[in-house]
Amino acid sequence: MNLSMEKPTHDLRPTSLSVWMTSSVAVFVLLGSLLLVLVFERHLDREERRAFEGLARTNASFLERTHLPQSAKMAAQLGEIIGARVFFWHPRTGEVIGENGDTLDPAALRMRFDGSTNSMPNGDWMVGFSGRAETKVIFLRPASVRVLAMDNTDTWLALGVFWALSLGLGLWLARRVTRPLRSLVESLSLVGTDQALPELPVDRRDEIGLLAQTLTRTHEGLLDERRRRRAAERHALLGRMTTSLAHEVRNPVAAIRMHAQLLDQAEPAEAAISRRLIESEAERIEGLVGQWLNYAKPEPPKLGEVDVFESLRQAVRLIGPQARHAGVVIDLIDSGSPIISADRHRMQQVLGNLLRNAVQAMPTGGHVTVRVVDGESRVAIVVEDEGVGFSATALTRLGEAFYSEKEGGMGLGLAVAKDICEAHGGEMVVENRDGGGARVQAIFAKSAPSHIKP
Repeated sequence: MNLSMEKPTHDLRPTSLSVWMTSSVAVFVLLGSLLLVLVFERHLDREERRAFEGLARTNASFLERTHLPQSAKMAAQLGEIIGARVFFWHPRTGEVIGENGDTLDPAALRMRFDGSTNSMPNGDWMVGFSGRAETKVIFLRPASVRVLAMDNTDTWLALGVFWALSLGLGLWLARRVTRPLRSLVESLSLVGTDQALPELPVDRRDEIGLLAQTLTRTHEGLLDERRRRRAAERHALLGRMTTSLAHEVRNPVAAIRMHAQLLDQAEPAEAAISRRLIESEAERIEGLVGQWLNYAKPEPPKLGEVDVFESLRQAVRLIGPQARHAGVVIDLIDSGSPIISADRHRMQQVLGNLLRNAVQAMPTGGHVTVRVVDGESRVAIVVEDEGVGFSATALTRLGEAFYSEKEGGMGLGLAVAKDICEAHGGEMVVENRDGGGARVQAIFAKSAPSHIKP
């Protein structure tokens, strides 16, 4: 029986791991870069605010200590030095003094004057302090324009380039992992077989390389073990074949030798019997050798018209001396003589094997019944004996070569017969009779199968 590996029921997608790794890297880089931009933006914003507050506080303290005049000229000079707009506000009078021509947004007067940065409606930063005589000092400057700001086009351009490079790097890394894994997966089904493994990344100095090396060593070890097991099986099979053949040939050779010695002193009638027995045993040896050759190197059947009942009569005649010696009577029932297309020699081999097995199944004597059942497209030769029948194990191992429950048997008789029947488009059916004994049917197709040429 040929065994084949079943394909998995699910569809394996070898690129799923690559897609998963690439998408994971891409999502991580995308979210991570956006988060980093936001964090840096907030950090830079906070640091610049602190720097502006420190600068404003220093200048406000300087004005407080030096009692410099709070004039438009002072506001202009101080603003030029620190890079901001400076205003002096007198809440009592409502006067606001700044650089000539510069006006202050009234919203600044409603901000906190505690030295912290306030955000104006237009986005400017405002820092205010309370001075002498309840005078307020106001510092204004535009908010910082940063390269990493999220509303900056350059920021998104830089992020896009970074994301594209990251995606390419992720794809390269994923393929570097998945490609060798794919070759490892393809190699798994070949491990221990006679096929060579594909090229594996055994030179890598990582876990994948270690896995490839282990897989290669396992494959080589299994191949070596298979070679040793095959050699052991061949030796065991050769031993069984030698023992079986010696056992099968020893009996007919002994019979030939004994009757050959009796020929010189035997009466004419006894000499004729001895000669027929010698011929029968010689044909038996020839049949054994033929079985071996046919099993070892089977050839296509040589088809021709064969009279089934005539072939059966010839097989009964050849097995007659052996049957009489065992006390077995063969009853050949005349049930018609169909003509089929078959190999005459192979068919004789099948009939001889079936009759010989039936005779050997009754060492103390008995009856063998043989008949032909003619069907529409097939012909069955039925052989029934009165022996012990087949065991349950023998029935399950029908036609298995070198399996025999007879002491010293080769187990080739039924195996060869089964192969010949199947080669002729038929089959062999083996069963036990209800009343005891065995029933074997050798079935042949009347017409040659299409794959056999006459």
